[in-house]
Amino acid sequence: MAVGGAGGIRPAQARPPRAAGMDRPSVTSQWGGGCQAALEAQRLISAHGALGCACEKGEPRRQMAVRSSPSPAPLGAARGDPGEAGALPGPDAGLRGARAAAPLKAKARKVRRIKALVIDLGSQYCKCGYAGEPRPTYFVSSTVGRPCAAAAQAGDTRKETYVGHELLRTGAPLKLTNPLQHGVVVDWDCVQSIWEYVFRTAMKIRPEEHAVLLSDPPLGPAGQREKYAELLFEALGVPALHVAPQPLLSIYSYGRTSGLVLESGHGVSHAVPISEGNVLPGLPGRADYAGGDLTRYLLRLLNESGHAFTDDHLHIVEHIKKQCCSAAPAPGRELGLRVDYELPDGRRLAVGPERFQCAEMLFRPSVAGSSQPGLPALAAACLQRCRDAGLGAEMAANVLLCGGCTMLGGFPARFQSELGLLWPGGGLAVAAAPERKTSVWTGGSILASLQAFQQLWVSREEFAERGGAAIHSKC
Repeated sequence: MAVGGAGGIRPAQARPPRAAGMDRPSVTSQWGGGCQAALEAQRLISAHGALGCACEKGEPRRQMAVRSSPSPAPLGAARGDPGEAGALPGPDAGLRGARAAAPLKAKARKVRRIKALVIDLGSQYCKCGYAGEPRPTYFVSSTVGRPCAAAAQAGDTRKETYVGHELLRTGAPLKLTNPLQHGVVVDWDCVQSIWEYVFRTAMKIRPEEHAVLLSDPPLGPAGQREKYAELLFEALGVPALHVAPQPLLSIYSYGRTSGLVLESGHGVSHAVPISEGNVLPGLPGRADYAGGDLTRYLLRLLNESGHAFTDDHLHIVEHIKKQCCSAAPAPGRELGLRVDYELPDGRRLAVGPERFQCAEMLFRPSVAGSSQPGLPALAAACLQRCRDAGLGAEMAANVLLCGGCTMLGGFPARFQSELGLLWPGGGLAVAAAPERKTSVWTGGSILASLQAFQQLWVSREEFAERGGAAIHSKC
């Protein structure tokens, strides 16, 4: 859906017709806006090269051996947001219902005939699947378990880390770790464990046979892309890599190449302006709160109402948030009566004003003790910087909501209303795609499946020869 400047919520436009000459027309047409996104991305890449990034002077582009080809049969399907269907989210929701895969054969296979893997490492889930597919194949929990120090003894043969379903299959006490804090990697060993699990356990594929398109959060620390490359090339042995900014992938999932991406996931929120496929430097904004902070705030509100939840119940509170909570149309205008939520033990929990109060944190973080701006204020400040650069009207007309936190009921309309009060320039239009929770992954799937994109892979040999310069010249 889309939220119009004057007319409130309006339905999304009809899908564009399939165009001839696309790399995978039969697949991209499944995306809704994906067909248009693929056309826009292919047009932009063909006209401007690596999304506006040219190779170093005097160096011709080399065609990478990796090509699009039909993907193997999927091992399972992630059906929307893990936990939405009623079951509490587990450590590896995407593996539920997965059918067994055939054992790997020892015979080597040519890299050029196997599809690329798209990986979006988030603070809550690592989303992965083959390029050219309309949605991720698996959601693997970003939580990693390590045996407690007291349990580790001399001669202990247990694993050093546990990921996904492994967290449920060990009887040993584990210390749970999330390798990302506010979207920034703080534990690379855990990231490597997650990626090894993605390849060998979830997807059941050999990393040396699949190129990887990896998403990269905006405003990240210097050197993070090089560290990604070092881990994937040297530790896992992938043949080729492309690292793409998350906001750029999100905007492709909307079928556009220009606009203001407002992304709020589990650990961090960003407002990032993009013009003709280029992230505009110096203009993005960031707020260090998102859906995970909303869950902890809801836990606090429920306990203030007389309940006794602890951090061990965060997964239950997360599910309560998804099932019961919503943004009020305006501050102080909570709607509806209490709703009942059935706890895992069968008891019923009455959720009252808390289901609206928790969402206020996204608009007024001060209610949770934070001095950071609300999401409408974050976007308005970014629009003001864009207006100073002569791009205010273009960005205001293309505000795109992305990330799981924006899936909260009532959020798009409330965000539109509050942003309109902070942006007096007019011409404001906010779009909210139904599957915006996975917009980063979907944009990567579109991009990596395009024939025009294939020249932008960085090979393992290129990285060995040129190091980080190879990554920055093509990504």
